[in-house]
Amino acid sequence: VGDVGAAALADYDGLIVGAPTWHTDAESERSGTAWDDMLEEIKGMDLNGKPIAVFGVGDSVSYSENFCDAIEEIHDAFAASGAKLVGYVSPEGYQHSESKSIRDGKFLGLPLDEDNEYDMTEDRVKNWVAQLKAEGMPM
Repeated sequence: VGDVGAAALADYDGLIVGAPTWHTDAESERSGTAWDDMLEEIKGMDLNGKPIAVFGVGDSVSYSENFCDAIEEIHDAFAASGAKLVGYVSPEGYQHSESKSIRDGKFLGLPLDEDNEYDMTEDRVKNWVAQLKAEGMPM
């Protein structure tokens, strides 16, 4: 995303975006990626009704208290822009103990853990893509 900039995001019919969580337990700039520099600009954009889905990658065992926290920060930036957020998933089956990315009993996107739950990734992604299509993500 750092190669295109925030303004280019408005050119797409829908977006599936993702990031790691590098800055664990941080209140902001959690991903440690170009997203951190774009979140304020995204909040000020008009993405009214554009479907957006967020995924994150993290380690649910070593960073159990901060698992995929960056999902929440990216999600909230797009929500502030008026986008239609899709792709919330149940936290059941994950090994984490806490995540800022859980709200009202669901992850605000798809968390993936290639360190400890790699055997579940393929099915999680397959199910999530089907869910996104059903929720109106253009594919």
